[in-house]
Amino acid sequence: MAEVGVESRVTGLDTGHEAALDARAELIADLRSAAGTQVIERGVPVQGGKGLTTELIVGLGGAGGVTAFVQIVKAWLQRDRRRSVTVTVTESENGKIVRVEGDAISNEVLTAALNGQEQPPAPEGRPTAQA
Repeated sequence: MAEVGVESRVTGLDTGHEAALDARAELIADLRSAAGTQVIERGVPVQGGKGLTTELIVGLGGAGGVTAFVQIVKAWLQRDRRRSVTVTVTESENGKIVRVEGDAISNEVLTAALNGQEQPPAPEGRPTAQA
């Protein structure tokens, strides 16, 4: 199973701002409620600083988990134009990493990344994944 890291942002707000934390909590609650997803929050050292930051990892159980994840991320992004996410898919078997970032990620690009494609299809005007 691929490990899916999710980083959420709200443009114009620090990650510790109450509204940004509320948006993140909303995303986590939505992901936890979906069948086929397993959500883990783990502490990782802050780069160049002291302490830990919380990393959000989502495990996806088959095609149903992938579909649920895509729908939840899309719905979460559409609730506020200032929201954006970075989704990083890491495959433990071969160390391959696929990264998708944006505020208007298409279903096709996100699904392709979750299914391990290094270069998901990117119709004009849509964000692309970076491997």
